[in-house]
Amino acid sequence: MKLTVTNLTLVALTLVGVAASGVALRRLRITMRLATSGGELETNAKAGRPSKRGLNALVVLMGVGAGLLLFYRWRWVGEGGSPLAAHVDGLLLIATLLACVGLYVQSRPRLGGLAAFYLPVLTLLLAWAVCASAWTYRPFAMDTLNPVWRAIHLGGVYLGTLGCAVAAVAGGMYLFVQRQLKNKTNPRSLSRLASLESLERLVQHAAMLGFGLLTLGLISGVVIQQQADALAEGWWHSPKVVLAFAAWALYAVVMNVRVATVFRGRRAAWLAIGGFVLLLGVYGIVTSGGPD
Repeated sequence: MKLTVTNLTLVALTLVGVAASGVALRRLRITMRLATSGGELETNAKAGRPSKRGLNALVVLMGVGAGLLLFYRWRWVGEGGSPLAAHVDGLLLIATLLACVGLYVQSRPRLGGLAAFYLPVLTLLLAWAVCASAWTYRPFAMDTLNPVWRAIHLGGVYLGTLGCAVAAVAGGMYLFVQRQLKNKTNPRSLSRLASLESLERLVQHAAMLGFGLLTLGLISGVVIQQQADALAEGWWHSPKVVLAFAAWALYAVVMNVRVATVFRGRRAAWLAIGGFVLLLGVYGIVTSGGPD
């Protein structure tokens, strides 16, 4: 019954996410047209553009819903008294914080239009949580983990993934704005969106946060494995370890783009997106029953 509540709530939040993503994309399309239309056409476009307040309400609903579900699972479903008893809880934590970040971003004048890029990612995380709860649910073995190292490991992994998600979102919008510039889109339209400079800075800062926290997560994971049992032979070339290290290496490059100028701008955006995709691959291996 408790897992049914989790699954139904996650499905409902995912559907809200789909609706919110559609609203954000529609706002972006109309915003891009407003600067090139005039007179009656502009008035009609503004009348048909979804309100920012309504979009914010959907984001609040998703964030509060994910947070309350995480609290519910911690108090009445989780094992060992930990708020992060399974990967579905980690995904809920990331979704809750990403919604908070999204609301903050939408309030910033220099980051306009980013909702159309972070809301699909937020929806994807909620859909992934549905899979992690309904089909591949597997609670962590809390009794075999040192509580301090467990907190460092899970916190580093999940909060690091949040930073990487934000970097990937900023990278995606960077590529979009750059393409609009290449296609010589009306400058008035582009002035309503985040600038390339602001997006590049967001990619760098988010990648730096994600890199630092993922480093803690990787190191503490090795320590936990050593405490639980000797590392298995060939552990370093298991798919999970290879993908995790590859993602870590990509964000190490993005974090140092100020030094390695060849990886700035468009290349940094692609690296941020690629690192996040690799992290999702790690999650897929773990939640599908692969080795921890």
